[in-house]
Amino acid sequence: MWFEQFYSGIITTAFVAGACYMSYPFNKWDVGRKFRRNYCTKQRVDLCKRDHRLTGNQYTISGLESIRD
Repeated sequence: MWFEQFYSGIITTAFVAGACYMSYPFNKWDVGRKFRRNYCTKQRVDLCKRDHRLTGNQYTISGLESIRD
């Protein structure tokens, strides 16, 4: 019947909300922050662009060894 559609909608909403809100405790436990990548300041955006320019991957942190002589 028509009321059976409410159950599937509630279950779907619960799983989507769970997926959205479960990232916070795991990120807090793993990296100590709410978000894994934090682009709140201009300096962090510039560092991300620098890593992408030097290594070709924004997720690989670059050190002095990645700068060409």
